[in-house]
Amino acid sequence: MTGGAVQRRPGVVTAVAILCWVVGALEAGTGLLYLRLASLNAMTDTPAGSAFTFGIGYMVVGLAYIAVGFGVFRGADLARVIVLLVSVINFAVGLFTALSGQPLTGILSMGLAVAITLPLWVGRGRAWFDGHRRAS
Repeated sequence: MTGGAVQRRPGVVTAVAILCWVVGALEAGTGLLYLRLASLNAMTDTPAGSAFTFGIGYMVVGLAYIAVGFGVFRGADLARVIVLLVSVINFAVGLFTALSGQPLTGILSMGLAVAITLPLWVGRGRAWFDGHRRAS
């Protein structure tokens, strides 16, 4: 980046930002469904604690992905680190889910965690973030 030229955002970074928004919206929606399930279970005298806990967890992770997607889109290095942390948590939850009798759901969750994180830390994504950081 000589002469103050602005380096274009690589397509993989744009794809990751969009994937963050989509996964975040899906997880937040899942959280809402779990919270609704918890409220229905509470009315039928069944323990609703786990559905409520899952609902809050999905909402937090979903909203984190949505928020951090904007940072990734702008090239904020902190957003890249937060994506890594949230994806590690998502990967661990996916592994637990896969080993707990829902292998397809767990594998899908782990795959999405890797697909969101990896492009930001290798290849053109890493070079863009590194160059973007030096330029600011």
